[in-house]
Amino acid sequence: MKNYLKLMLLFFCAIMLTTSCNKEELFIEQTSEETVDETTPEDTGQTPEVDYSLPCDFTLNTLEANTSVIINCQLDLAGQTISLPSNVSLIYEGGDIFNGTLNFSNGSIISGELLSSSLVIEGALPKLEKETFDFIPNRWGIVEGKVTDAVALENKNIINSTMYLVKDMGATKLEIDKIDAYFNVSSRVNNPKIKSESAILIPSDFEFNMSDNSFLRVQPTNAHAYSLIMVYKGENIKITGGNLIGDRWEHDYAPVVDLYGKTYYSHDWGHVTHVSGGKNILLEGIYISDGAGDGFVVHGSTIRAEDGSPGNAIISENVVVRNCTIDASRRNGLSILDGDGILVENCNIINTALGENPPGVDYSSAGTWPRQGISFEAWRVREADGTLKEYEKIENVTLRGNTFKGNSVGDIVLFTCSFVTIEENYFDAMITNIASHDIVIRNNTMEARIEDGVPFEHAMIFKSRLDPFGDEFNRNYKIYGNKINGYRNGITLAGDNYELYDNTLTGFKSAIILDDKLYGAHIHNNKLETDVPTSFGYVARVGYTKDIKDILIENEEVVVTRRPIDIYDLKAHSNENLVFDNCTFTSSGNKSNNIDGSENITIQNSTINTDVGIVNSINIQLINNN
Repeated sequence: MKNYLKLMLLFFCAIMLTTSCNKEELFIEQTSEETVDETTPEDTGQTPEVDYSLPCDFTLNTLEANTSVIINCQLDLAGQTISLPSNVSLIYEGGDIFNGTLNFSNGSIISGELLSSSLVIEGALPKLEKETFDFIPNRWGIVEGKVTDAVALENKNIINSTMYLVKDMGATKLEIDKIDAYFNVSSRVNNPKIKSESAILIPSDFEFNMSDNSFLRVQPTNAHAYSLIMVYKGENIKITGGNLIGDRWEHDYAPVVDLYGKTYYSHDWGHVTHVSGGKNILLEGIYISDGAGDGFVVHGSTIRAEDGSPGNAIISENVVVRNCTIDASRRNGLSILDGDGILVENCNIINTALGENPPGVDYSSAGTWPRQGISFEAWRVREADGTLKEYEKIENVTLRGNTFKGNSVGDIVLFTCSFVTIEENYFDAMITNIASHDIVIRNNTMEARIEDGVPFEHAMIFKSRLDPFGDEFNRNYKIYGNKINGYRNGITLAGDNYELYDNTLTGFKSAIILDDKLYGAHIHNNKLETDVPTSFGYVARVGYTKDIKDILIENEEVVVTRRPIDIYDLKAHSNENLVFDNCTFTSSGNKSNNIDGSENITIQNSTINTDVGIVNSINIQLINNN
């Protein structure tokens, strides 16, 4: 009887051993109600160490429908194409499938960790087990480090094809950690559609996430145009983290002929990040540097109709650039050409367009114009008959909480834009305009940088520019709550309809400069104070006539070392004159105020610690002053 029991026990154990996929507890599980009863490590009270490098002792050739397979071993398909039944799940648990093709049927699932360049997916695309896909460069054939143009082109093709494959399989996010690779994104035409075909192109409804260990670089090129990472006609896209680096210092700046036979010399359309016809786009936490052109550029998918309506263009809308550093761009840090609803927030925009070309060299890695931290530059054409054709339009932009440092010519130029708010930023250079309206500049800090012992020349310059019909382009500005320190010249005003209030200007040579064609300004409750030698408060420069009208300056506190008011050749209109009312004017050097060659100016109800010199002027009224 004892021998019989021993035989039965041995027979039972042999049966149990033959029902497992392998000794390391690799399972094939039925997903229908009929399940296979398998012994697990927990049944024995032990957790065996799994050697994931071992070859699998099973195949997928006879897999049945509705089956889940845990892959915790190395499954070499040996070059075969295996057709799988429907509703199969291949679940990663440390193993791999490679060297072959899987032809899936409907309803199947695969873990993203099992995908690679050595596994071809055919048939009905399976869904990914998870919506987040981890891109491991060496599993897909990415070659890191310096490479040939051909390899860099293949790198770009690999990352694009992989991204679109996993998106089609249900991924909503691609994550990259450690990578340092070059990508050939050269384009021989500066056209958004053609550039999108050469770029790393992010699809709609997708997140492209990088880490601090991610370095994506532009393969050095002679092409006058490129975009490293681009959105073209895309929606609901997030691009975050990582380091995106252009080829500014390695670029070949020799003249280049594009596909249409046109020769280009300036090489300023090499952009590191680029949104063209994008809606609901976020760029966040990215270090962007060394673009041969711009660090970031946004515009429509193509130009608009002549009347400024979208026409055939997809307009970029709700584009956010947040917590990014844009460093050492050759042309501009950011260029905004077209868009509606753009936010640039908490970014560092630094070291733009520094360096000068060597003698006799027109174009090199040195900065190229317009050399701004942010440039608004919509393309418009004025015909001979005065008709304005608005091929691009910029509206509803907010620049908030950014730091601008070390930008060559200036920090912001407001050219052809409207409804722009600039708030709570730090600047060390200047803000200027060319043709813009409905602008708010508030609660910013401006500290003039010092170059070779000389402070930056201007904090803000706003000029007049008229269209052929005499209408003003630069109009409707509110400038308030700003702290401006150390510039030689504070704010220059011209154009229509300014309100300037609650600003503090210190450390200047000249505080507020009234310039030609300043029509309609209310300036009030500002504090202008400096101990810089030979300094002035309100100034109109000598040497040319300034035509102004309807200017009220009231409740101002002005303390300078020389003249609180120093006005030359300023012609205010007789019935819309310049009025200073209820102000305090103090010259710490006891120098008299000066009005010379000017007309129709009133100073009233003010406190003045010196006299007012009036020379060759008409209708200058001093009323009820202390």
